[in-house]
Amino acid sequence: MQAIGRISPVTTIERIREKGTCCDLLKPLYSLQTLSRKYKEYRTRRDRTERRNQRFATQLEGMTDAYMAWYAALGQEGISKGNPVEFEGEINSQTVIVVDIFRSYYSLIQSIEQDSYWSCSLVRNGIFPCSPGLATVGITTRTLEIYRVQSLRCPRLSIKAFVKSLCDIQGVPFKPYLQVQFSIAFDLYVDVLSRVHNRVQSTLGRDSPNWRLANACPCCLYRVEGEPTMKYQMLGTWDGNNSLKRLARNEPVDNIDGTDVPAPGKSKEFIDTRAAGGDYYLTREEVDVWSKESIKAISGEQAAVDSAEENPCEERWKNLSEEVTAKMWGVYEETGVFLALCRHSFVLLITDMVRSGELSKYPLAILDRLLDVIGKDIVMGYDVGCGFGKTVDRSPLGEKARKLGFTSLVGAFHGHAHGRLCQLCYLATYKPGIGIEHLEQCEPFFSESNDLASSTRHMNTFHRRQAIARYCYHHDNFEAYSRLSKFLVDNYKQALEIQQTRHALAKTMSDMDIPSTETFLQWLKEERLYLSSLKKEPLEETLQMEYYKKLVKLDNSEYLSAATREWIQYTPDNVSQAFGNTDQTRRLETQRRHAFENRDDLKNEVQTLERQMNITTQWTPGSVEWERTKQLVNTAKFQRALDKLEGLIVARLFELTKLNMSHTGYKLRKHIAQALKSRSQAIRTAVAAYNEAASELGRPELTWEEVLDYTFLSDFELLRDARRDIRSEPWAQPAGRLALDQYHKLVGSETEILRLNKEIRSLVTYMHEESAYISLMVEEVRRTDPLLALQVQKYGWERGRCRDMHLLRLGRLAKMDGFTGTLTPGRGALYSKIQGMMATDDQSPSLNDRDDDKDAPPPEEDPDEEEEELAELLTVLRVCGD
Repeated sequence: MQAIGRISPVTTIERIREKGTCCDLLKPLYSLQTLSRKYKEYRTRRDRTERRNQRFATQLEGMTDAYMAWYAALGQEGISKGNPVEFEGEINSQTVIVVDIFRSYYSLIQSIEQDSYWSCSLVRNGIFPCSPGLATVGITTRTLEIYRVQSLRCPRLSIKAFVKSLCDIQGVPFKPYLQVQFSIAFDLYVDVLSRVHNRVQSTLGRDSPNWRLANACPCCLYRVEGEPTMKYQMLGTWDGNNSLKRLARNEPVDNIDGTDVPAPGKSKEFIDTRAAGGDYYLTREEVDVWSKESIKAISGEQAAVDSAEENPCEERWKNLSEEVTAKMWGVYEETGVFLALCRHSFVLLITDMVRSGELSKYPLAILDRLLDVIGKDIVMGYDVGCGFGKTVDRSPLGEKARKLGFTSLVGAFHGHAHGRLCQLCYLATYKPGIGIEHLEQCEPFFSESNDLASSTRHMNTFHRRQAIARYCYHHDNFEAYSRLSKFLVDNYKQALEIQQTRHALAKTMSDMDIPSTETFLQWLKEERLYLSSLKKEPLEETLQMEYYKKLVKLDNSEYLSAATREWIQYTPDNVSQAFGNTDQTRRLETQRRHAFENRDDLKNEVQTLERQMNITTQWTPGSVEWERTKQLVNTAKFQRALDKLEGLIVARLFELTKLNMSHTGYKLRKHIAQALKSRSQAIRTAVAAYNEAASELGRPELTWEEVLDYTFLSDFELLRDARRDIRSEPWAQPAGRLALDQYHKLVGSETEILRLNKEIRSLVTYMHEESAYISLMVEEVRRTDPLLALQVQKYGWERGRCRDMHLLRLGRLAKMDGFTGTLTPGRGALYSKIQGMMATDDQSPSLNDRDDDKDAPPPEEDPDEEEEELAELLTVLRVCGD
């Protein structure tokens, strides 16, 4: 109902019913009879909509029952069968055009009494309708399932491309309405699968709002009795990605006040009130709570809480400023996604970035949920983790984050572009308790999910969220979980390899006369203090350099000397021209006057600085103060040349990364290559300027080859020697820095092995208890609802099929020298439930229901030369699990 002013007829009539009188505000709007009529019309439309939604919900529940019955009737043949038979008789109201993979045909569908709707009868026969009511066209369930699986494995596959492929296979021309029909049927199919999943989760007692988040990763979040306590309980990472943008269907409007910020016009998009995303997504309302407008202390000069740690990169990284990142193309409604992953790449939470860049409100909203659900001692890596840590401290979330021990760090990859001082404060390498984790899981995830962008770019909000949530669920259960044991084994091997360098480090320490490992910690303190002293020049030195520059200008003003000495000489030959050449005389007089005025201004500025600095005797060339300040000025010139050279190196690294990036077009690669060619010349020029400035200070010069090898940008920081020579310090030597990093890698490898031992036992315990729990629940549910029991068993197959593969990989690891963990299951979160259920049963089920179920998919093979020996080991592990 459209509002008049600020009061709608519906709101007004409600107030009238509450107060019983008509206020004066109603007189210029509507009469009481008009308001009553409009209110009744509104109530009628609302009731009609509610009845229609309720009827549709009931129909979907019936279709869900029909789908479960169809799936149970498949038996061992699976979806290769289950299609209705072809019908060649007379066409009637029960005849449906069935679209299958390889052909389309007519089929006669028989309804049964328990199907209250025609669509339920179609689904029971393996067909999903393409229209409401008495549908005459349907898509077979196996065709929809094939597209669903293929689109998850290859996100670039759109419905249009798949429908065109069906047309090519069946030899018919493609028509746009075929895509619409398939989209309707696929929407219904996905909705039914979602309802089946919700029933399974409710049966298993896993339907609470935050259950998935609290149990997202078996290694990070599955607690086992007696497990060691780590300093940080969960390591994760988060980042934003603008590939998953969605075009906004808005009317075109002019820019706001003529600025370059586009204003979104009136939306032309059909309003879809359905909720999508499930428990993966945060709503826009949850995110907007942490917007800059909602909490004034989230940014700005005045902070609510002063940060305990400094932020060396706050001015260096431009995307720390929301004013810079908030500008986005007005053609997009959602400008990307912001998601959080654990260190094993399981998706924790995800939210849309709406008409903005990578604002602080997105990680703040996710952090608020993580602290509420997961709890304390969380570490999150972020490309601007140094700045975000300060943002959290001065936000309303700061007190809770500090109480629960939240830590914000910078990932290893993005840490290359941060300053050395930032790395000492925020890089995981120098943080005890992290291990060898790089905190960069978002980049591989985005590399895979970018293929989803092309198929979601033109979807509405509901379908886009639905597609992203389906992809995240598939990624967790079919990608991240299947690679879980490989991640653990690879990290364990890497940690053991680092441990083998202990003797090499001891030799290096002996050669460098390093008495103990405590020296490395002292080096870090010294380096941090030194770099902190270089952040800003003292005010006294700044004034001294300004005073020196003014004296140089005053003493060496060539323009002033030339203007005062220039005269016009007349001889008997040209004296006749003196009376007609007044312009030249005026020009010289003007130059002379300007020169004296400039000299007087310089004198006034010099005198002002002398009074400010309490200088009684003016400095002269050769004096002690003159030479010392000259050295400071040359150092500043040197640092400016170094800054320019470093900036060019940063640009070169990023361009090289983009040049090798997949899905980069040919024209863009050619453009980057041309830019690199010109950039190399710019780097050569910058190197020459740097060497010129370095020679004036007696500093070592850089060669072209050395600059090309500077891939770790913190190497430039050690060149910024402003007030003392650090070239003789051991921590500034290449050998000392290598030894320092090697020491921290050794310390991290020890922590990593402890964490991996904990995670391996958590995974083994989870697999053992999850398999037993699912098997017990299948037997229990089968007594009352066999169809639902089959779906519970199917849910167990999603992860259960990787069990043998995980045990084989971990079994190989257990035989390696240096392995200190155990593969014996402990007592986890499901142990008490399993014991209670087994106490009521006479016979306990098998640990792996695939062993006794002929319909279960075969286990994945993992070829190995010692296959027989590993098979025996697997048997032993199963016995231990019992």
